[in-house]
Amino acid sequence: MLRIDNLSFKHTGSASEVISGFTFSAEAGAITTILGPNGSGKTTLFRCIAGLWKPQRGNVSFRKSDMTRLSAHERARLLAVVPQDHEPPFPYSVFDIVLMGRAGHVAMFSAPSEHDISAAHAAIVSVGIEHLSERPYTKISGGERQLVLIARALAQETPILILDEPTSHLDFRNQIIVLEKVRSIVTEKGLTALMTLHDPNLALLFSHQVVLINEGHLIASGKPQQVVTAEHLQAMYGIPVTVVRNNGTGFICPQVTSTVGQYTND
Repeated sequence: MLRIDNLSFKHTGSASEVISGFTFSAEAGAITTILGPNGSGKTTLFRCIAGLWKPQRGNVSFRKSDMTRLSAHERARLLAVVPQDHEPPFPYSVFDIVLMGRAGHVAMFSAPSEHDISAAHAAIVSVGIEHLSERPYTKISGGERQLVLIARALAQETPILILDEPTSHLDFRNQIIVLEKVRSIVTEKGLTALMTLHDPNLALLFSHQVVLINEGHLIASGKPQQVVTAEHLQAMYGIPVTVVRNNGTGFICPQVTSTVGQYTND
């Protein structure tokens, strides 16, 4: 189990906290989705959990081990990150990009071992992109790139998978393909997965647990049908919505009658 206890963070010189008092847990074999509007603190929360930023208060633990005390190399053996987007400086092949996920297992000045190469091949097969293996990463579609980044994370062979807005640049079809693949892999391999999303409908469809965040505070956490409610969404996004239940899940219908508020960016 991945456990976050009373996690708080503020930037140097700032009087206000970006995230404050976050406590929740994420189970193995399940997707826990962090859902919230732009500027709510989702990215900050992920950076603290991943060890990129050091929180002022709180603790991140996995299997009762304090992750905030680990070195970058030790964290790389526990946690893999799938970013929103990735632009390589060189047109590496898809296989080479996936093989880079083995960096934490390869000693300095050493070449990848047979096991590293086998792990990269296995990750490519598990995501279903064998046909792309020799293609330049820069010459494939956005949906295919996301699958490559997921394969790279799987090649890392870590028990924790963090996905930061994995569908942010994808069309509807590719959103569904990527999230279905993520869910099947997480369930099959028993991974602990944390994911951020903007779309409440996708959170309802693909999450085992949802954590709602707004203005740096935890609003609610629990099963999607319990926390993704009209009341919570209206409070978070400032627009009236209706949650229509369908086969035990549901979908969100915004009741937009005029332009609401001002555009913000996360």
